[in-house]
Amino acid sequence: MQVHLKHNLPASVGPEPLSGGNHWRRWLSRCAVLAAALVLLLPGWPCDWASLAVPSLSPYVAVATAIAARLATRATLLALPLACLAILWPRCFCRWLCPTGLVIELAGRLRSPGTSRGKRLPNVGVWLVLFTLGGACLGYPLLVWLDPLAILAAGVNTLGGEVWRDAWLAGAALPLLLLAGWLWPGLWCGRICPLGATQDLLAVPARAARCARRGKSRPLGGWPILRRSVLGMGLGGLAAAGLVRVAAAPPRPLRPPGAAGEDALSGLCVRCGNCARVCPSRIIHPDLGRLGAESFLTPSIRFDDSYCLETCVRCTRVCPSGALRPLSPQQKRSAAIGLPRVDMSLCLLGEDRECAICRTHCPYNAIRTVFSEADYLCVPRVDPRRCNGCGACQVMCPTRPAKAIVVYPS
Repeated sequence: MQVHLKHNLPASVGPEPLSGGNHWRRWLSRCAVLAAALVLLLPGWPCDWASLAVPSLSPYVAVATAIAARLATRATLLALPLACLAILWPRCFCRWLCPTGLVIELAGRLRSPGTSRGKRLPNVGVWLVLFTLGGACLGYPLLVWLDPLAILAAGVNTLGGEVWRDAWLAGAALPLLLLAGWLWPGLWCGRICPLGATQDLLAVPARAARCARRGKSRPLGGWPILRRSVLGMGLGGLAAAGLVRVAAAPPRPLRPPGAAGEDALSGLCVRCGNCARVCPSRIIHPDLGRLGAESFLTPSIRFDDSYCLETCVRCTRVCPSGALRPLSPQQKRSAAIGLPRVDMSLCLLGEDRECAICRTHCPYNAIRTVFSEADYLCVPRVDPRRCNGCGACQVMCPTRPAKAIVVYPS
């Protein structure tokens, strides 16, 4: 068996139709996994691990983000069993467990049961994985948001959370995959899916060992596959270098606490919507392109009706990719979201009126009122050593329509 990135993968690779001797066993297995995934993704769970479980199972996301962040989190560890399974049993997840693959396959069977229209196309998925890994080496894994488990999570989170009512695009990838599965059965799972291609790449050493035992001198294509691998990762690295510079440029948004640097977050984020789903204040919203194409659907904060509760770190604990690092409530105090600025032309104190709302509602005691001899007025002062930009002062500020105190990226 040879694996060439330029040509199709072997016919045995990819999800098989629900037929044959294992028909009912595979059908029941995949339906059970889909049902479990939907239950875990539905809102209302008191524990955060339910949100983390489904998108964290992907070795594609785990490997790329661990390389990019130079850090393995508990989400990374959740993907290890599936990675080991892929090494020993190629594409086992696709054939027996993948919930996204099941709904895509069922969409294809509605039109052309038992057929596949993707067999003649090259294995684009392998190139997508290599491209992403190349970018990950520079801290910017470019295409992790194409992971099918993250797409499933985003689709369910969009339907299940009120916060997503203004961001239906966040879940649009799942209907698009279903449409593609209906138009071109077998195309996504067999030739595009980067999670499936990751399993193929993980299985390469085991296949190479088997070929070596059979006496084949060039078991897996030798130099050609190595050359294409270097080419794919090199192109990903070049693209990542350009996007890092674009992502780091202003304007910068407000990000949830524990967010990776702006030059890395848009690459690490898989756009699953977990952070917005669990936020009790409903202040996390997906960016809809206002901050640039590279930031599309990444989490940003808007202090419209509430603030970031000082005791809450739930968003940092449900991120499957390291875009938000896990924090304790104590660590959150130093994980600044931004820094408030006061506009004295709007502040009631600037009109020589009594007001201390921002000071009294600050949960970190970071605001005090001082007398300014230059203006001969009492003015609010923010202590950046205490403030983490939670937004309580902005939300409670009584001036309308514009706020006299606003949190800006620090």
